[in-house]
Amino acid sequence: MTDLTDKIALVTGANSGLGKATATGLAKMGATVVMICRSRERGEAAQRDIIQQAGNQNVHLLQADLSVQAEVRRVADEFKGRFNQLHLLVNNAGVTLYERQITSDGIEATMAINHLASFLLTHLLLDVLQASAPARIININTVPWRNTTVHFDDLHFEKRKFSGFAAYSETKTANLMFTFELARRLQGTGVTVNAVHPGVFKSNLGKQNRPRPFSLMLWLFNPFIATPEQAAERVIHVAASPEWAAQTGRYVGKGEKDIQPPPQCRDDDAVQQLWEVSQRMTGLA
Repeated sequence: MTDLTDKIALVTGANSGLGKATATGLAKMGATVVMICRSRERGEAAQRDIIQQAGNQNVHLLQADLSVQAEVRRVADEFKGRFNQLHLLVNNAGVTLYERQITSDGIEATMAINHLASFLLTHLLLDVLQASAPARIININTVPWRNTTVHFDDLHFEKRKFSGFAAYSETKTANLMFTFELARRLQGTGVTVNAVHPGVFKSNLGKQNRPRPFSLMLWLFNPFIATPEQAAERVIHVAASPEWAAQTGRYVGKGEKDIQPPPQCRDDDAVQQLWEVSQRMTGLA
């Protein structure tokens, strides 16, 4: 097992599921783990559980609603106020919504959380990541449809009928574009950027508002689906193993095999447009 003592890891969406399992695994390896959770109550419960399971007291909680950009900025500042290094950033927080929602920033919520929150948080922490190099950024990604394209003319589903699956797939495609482009821009800095597909596993994603037929299907297949701990093994391997120290710009799945992303992810014009749109929507431009 890789020794991560003296390393600091930040995991978003760490109070349950894959995020919690990843945070637990990293804590067991000796890392100082910082959790970002939307609910303080659930976050504190998960924090206690992780400390008990890992036997590691260096597990810290930051509370923030990542759908709100002011909260993303606040939690980034709070992290920097408490820690002067960051060796691993795991952008795990995500949602699947079955009804269209608009955030207080006027952004469709799936886009706000699945892509823009990671885009903004990562940029706000880039200085400390680069100062702590070697460092790694891991974006958790599952693009369900290989032919997905980001509709730049209708990012908020104002013109189209809202589809939770389409919104999820488009935002994860945007996040892949971000992964590849950020990896290119950070070449030579000592900071690597990769996307990891954790596979199908038991998850609370969309649990509160998923349609009844879909919930029934998941219940039927539940005994055959991987646990979050099993899914986290893949994430932790890319995040911590020595052989991944210099690998960057990859989208990997089972057996460390590269997954073919939607074609738009390799379209330079589309990637540039996504970058510029994301900068404007997060106030970074």
